Amino acid sequence: MFGTLKAFAFIAASLSATVVLGAATSSAGGVIITLPPRSTDVGIKKVPDAAHPYIAPGPNDQRGPCPALNTLANHGYIPRNGIASFEEILAGTREGFNMDRDLAGFLAGFSMMARGNAYLNKLSIGSVSPQIPVVPGAIDGPAPPGGIAKHDRFEGDVSMTRQDFNNGDDVHFQIDLFDEFLSAIAEFGDDDPVHGPASIVNMKVMQEFKFQRFQEAQAADATVSFHSSRIASSYNEAAFILTFFANGTDGLLSKQALTSIFQNQTFAPNWFRRSSPGTFDFIVDTAAEILAPHTIQPGANVNGVYVVDPPNNDCNAAYSDFVLNNLPHTLNNVTNPTFKKNIQTLLSIVATPFGCPELLPAGPVGQ
Repeated sequence: MFGTLKAFAFIAASLSATVVLGAATSSAGGVIITLPPRSTDVGIKKVPDAAHPYIAPGPNDQRGPCPALNTLANHGYIPRNGIASFEEILAGTREGFNMDRDLAGFLAGFSMMARGNAYLNKLSIGSVSPQIPVVPGAIDGPAPPGGIAKHDRFEGDVSMTRQDFNNGDDVHFQIDLFDEFLSAIAEFGDDDPVHGPASIVNMKVMQEFKFQRFQEAQAADATVSFHSSRIASSYNEAAFILTFFANGTDGLLSKQALTSIFQNQTFAPNWFRRSSPGTFDFIVDTAAEILAPHTIQPGANVNGVYVVDPPNNDCNAAYSDFVLNNLPHTLNNVTNPTFKKNIQTLLSIVATPFGCPELLPAGPVGQ
């Protein structure tokens, strides 16, 4: 099909002049985005620690479709209000899950350009926030950034525990879909002497449940969209769950740990993060294994019929789809020195893990 999923692969201008996790204000206004050094921290670590207790989100705190980011915010590994900088997302995903810098950089960098304010270095992990104004010049339309919860670009169809945008709630946890996940664990999961029979989420669980969700979405959503970047995001999400949600003590993902993060948005008791940083290639290779038994061609429903996309001969189909179709072309026209520098920084960060020549945004405005 694609050979390997690497053909797609893969989340106030008045801030003080002091450094905020590496991001400092500029004389041209805005906040300069910087890429931190790669962490060399290894070894399992108990998460959460005493400095990061669970606190339920308040009515004005942002939460969205990503259970990992929601959990990190509930424990204060990223700001509890759900408004984070690029550097804060990298620091939080490293501390909470030991995610490698380039993987986190791609996810946070793309999201910041697609759904955040890259001039102020602010991204909502949920929806529109009064703390994040319209980007300078309204280059992505007159509305404030929608946050990662806004449909398309970042959030997309065929989610594991959210409905498609056209069919229901695409932002909040859906217990009926999670029950399907639990049923897949009951059918295909491994036994464990501690957690009980059919209590461990294994590769087979992910392979079958992910394909089941695609079949359901394709049948129920007349305009389901599953182009190259969305296939990459969707299957990388499954790989992320299988590997980063597993307990670092034994490398196993129990049904209890899965439920804790998905349903309760908190870390399970006696949970340890993985010992080695999870890299971009590691996640992509795992995603390819999840996809392998039931290959899916990139495409979309047209009047309820799934139409496969034409062949893509670009260096990387997912990377080109991310940048050419999901980042507004007006990012190329930025003139403010800080804003322009930030876009250049983020475009380079997004391109790095794919190993492709850097592309310029060519997507629609206000999508």
